Amino acid sequence: MTGKPGYFLTRTPMIAAAVLGVWAFSATAQTTTATDTDTDTGAAQVDVAPDSITPAVLKQADILLWKQPGPTARLQARGVLEIAAADGNPEAQLILGRHLLHGWILERNVARGIALLEQAVAAGHAGAQVELGQAVLSGNGMDADPERAQALLEQAVSQGNRDAMRVLGKQLVGGWELTRDVERGRVLLDKAIAEGDEKARVALGELMLYGVGLEQDRARALELFEAAAENGNGEGLAIYGEDLMWSLRDWSRAEAMLTRAAELGATEAWVTLAHGAMYGYLGGGRRSRAKFDGFAEKAHAAGEEGIAVLEATRNMWGINMRASGPETIARLRKDADAGNAAAARFLIGLLRDGNGLNLRRRPEDAAEALETYRDLFDEKTVAQLEITLAAAKAWVPKAWAEVAEAYAARPDLKSIWFGKELYKANENVAFYILQQRFREEGLYRGPINGYATRSTLRATNIACRTLDKTAACYDSVMRPDVIGALLAQ
Repeated sequence: MTGKPGYFLTRTPMIAAAVLGVWAFSATAQTTTATDTDTDTGAAQVDVAPDSITPAVLKQADILLWKQPGPTARLQARGVLEIAAADGNPEAQLILGRHLLHGWILERNVARGIALLEQAVAAGHAGAQVELGQAVLSGNGMDADPERAQALLEQAVSQGNRDAMRVLGKQLVGGWELTRDVERGRVLLDKAIAEGDEKARVALGELMLYGVGLEQDRARALELFEAAAENGNGEGLAIYGEDLMWSLRDWSRAEAMLTRAAELGATEAWVTLAHGAMYGYLGGGRRSRAKFDGFAEKAHAAGEEGIAVLEATRNMWGINMRASGPETIARLRKDADAGNAAAARFLIGLLRDGNGLNLRRRPEDAAEALETYRDLFDEKTVAQLEITLAAAKAWVPKAWAEVAEAYAARPDLKSIWFGKELYKANENVAFYILQQRFREEGLYRGPINGYATRSTLRATNIACRTLDKTAACYDSVMRPDVIGALLAQ
């Protein structure tokens, strides 16, 4: 085993330990400066024999990346993965491909990420089949292909992969991207649960809670959530507690349940609690609002970016403080400058749409903010925001048609969030798109003009009843959540 003199053993202690089969990462690797870097891969050139890289070493390289180490340690961890992946190791191809596809810590490289996953899939790696299957299903970095996605997930299921059982089972029951097959989906979820997958237990509970594909059964959903919590997964309690809080069924029970969820690791529940406190859902009035700061502090400590959005919202509307539009923008810019993607996204939407009170619409400023903070987002989010900004600047039917065309060209961008943002940016554009679809489906025979005419709203109401949650249809279909869900179909 050889390396460059004075480099291999002294400047890369992490790799040396890895080759010996012992991962003993030291602070030295975090502070030294890498001198050898492969410019094509962004990985440190390390002198490690591929057969020395064991499964345990690959796992530790992945864990290290998730800890977001310094640049040298990050390069070295990636170097181990690159060597093993080049040697045809499917596990290394999965780990590295996943990181490159999503760009969580390493710089995003969709094409190479997918290529690595394809190699691992070709080798029959079940985890890679699940990862690529989900990417193909959602159109992450490629055109969505539900048929291939299901085939990949089925291959992983045939190998006994629990993640595949859960992902495919939930999709088949929900009927979102895949054709609904409740019986098959339920069998897969039950099998995953029987094999100890607590996430599958939560997934089934959520479907039952809201009656998606299955008969609504709140009592059984809670049983599933409590069982998952007993095994350390608080995600179900967070879902149930949030539903309990917003429905005003029992605020004290909701608060207790959300607190349990957060303490079990579902820390997004701290943001939910802060949200409810801010709007008076945890005991009403001053009593509820007084709880905001405590929950916000815990959300910050847990690294939940969404709390910055709530703090800005409170500043904007003057909830327990003086309302100020300029202060709100300044607060969001400060958080975005610190790397908070949620704050940056909210800032762009707020500049784009205004709030009808103390912030006017400034699409040009929103476009500038997108350019400033685009590195905080993945390519999909940037594309979604760009289309909403184009919609915000479209004032005549011809311009609405151009935005609708751009929207139709990117079916991979569809999501409820994107639909809601598009509607908030320009209601006419949203209705223009829906009119086109409703005409194709035989629900609408009027002109494609982007106006919410009586016949347009009638068609929208009919389409609304195809959604899983139809209660909103009886209120008003001219709501961001309804239009967003319809655009996502």
